[in-house]
Amino acid sequence: MASFTDTFERKEVKYRLNAKQHREVLDALAGRMAADEYGRTRITSLYFDTPRRDLIARSLEKPLYKEKLRLRWYGTPTSGERVYVEIKKKYDGIVYKRRVGCSLTAAYAYLMGRVPYENACVQNPLSDQVQQDEALTLHGIQIAREIDAFAARYRNLRPSMYIVCERTAYAPVPGADADGLRITFDSGVAYRDVLAGERGTGSTFHPLLGLGETIMEVKTAGAYPSWLVEVLGGCQAYPSSFSKYGAAYQECERAAGVRFVRDAFPSLTSRKDDRCA
Repeated sequence: MASFTDTFERKEVKYRLNAKQHREVLDALAGRMAADEYGRTRITSLYFDTPRRDLIARSLEKPLYKEKLRLRWYGTPTSGERVYVEIKKKYDGIVYKRRVGCSLTAAYAYLMGRVPYENACVQNPLSDQVQQDEALTLHGIQIAREIDAFAARYRNLRPSMYIVCERTAYAPVPGADADGLRITFDSGVAYRDVLAGERGTGSTFHPLLGLGETIMEVKTAGAYPSWLVEVLGGCQAYPSSFSKYGAAYQECERAAGVRFVRDAFPSLTSRKDDRCA
């Protein structure tokens, strides 16, 4: 069983790759990095925001400091399997993550039922006793207090957007010049508007990437190894500020504008756009 890490501090840089660039990067990883123990994994993230989505709107303004709250799970967890409640912060280009791991039912009780974290964990324990003990360490409870403070600052937080993707993560092979480096590739990225769902619509997932596109994320605490710099330059892959939640939010705003024009001026358009309806 993989060890649980509840705190991250590192630089995370995203690249939006086409199919050719993706193949070239994968070729360069051969002998240096390999897919980790999880292989290809489906990741689901449920982002929380205010009813007006103030958190993501501010994030897209690219402030020096920004933060998000999300519930994340891997694969299809049962009620007693571990999921993660996570605060993700970014300050001056460095990403900081603080998270607690608890059962899916405990996470829902904590975030949406307003049950205190410790009570939610005890009432809805994890199936694995080691993981259950990790959920209730003093450090974990301290992180839960930070999540409580986050929720108190913004008030009235609610589920806002589901983001799903298929992820393959790569870690260095022994002896490779890639110490501390981690690279992930996300494909099949799609979103579902939860706030629209509250209105009885928005039950469909919609793609965020073009055919063959992949989001690569380079995660490191230090400088890139020279071979990675060379391959990125060779295939003309450049950093992108792509945010999955941000892109989904922008799609919803665009679709809302289309619906407004359609409803206000029906004679101007007959096109039906329900991407976030």
